Amino acid sequence: MAKKKPSALDALTRHDEERRLLESRREELRRAAALELGLIALDAGGGALGAEGLRQAIRLALKGNGGEPAAGRTRPRDGTIQPAVKGEGDA
Repeated sequence: MAKKKPSALDALTRHDEERRLLESRREELRRAAALELGLIALDAGGGALGAEGLRQAIRLALKGNGGEPAAGRTRPRDGTIQPAVKGEGDA
């Protein structure tokens, strides 16, 4: 028996479900990233600044860096984060 070709409606329904799953996964990853960044900020003494002081420090750090990630990590065009080359950014 030949398999029936899925209809456009079935494909759209499947696509919408995949999109919901990806959005859910994205939110999980955003929360995990926020937790990692929060731990880094606390380890660096960010807790003493308070929430608004920490926001300002982050804004200033990103503004001084042209909005790019801080030295020590680079972000290629595909969006992944790679460690910087050893010695890069050392002055």
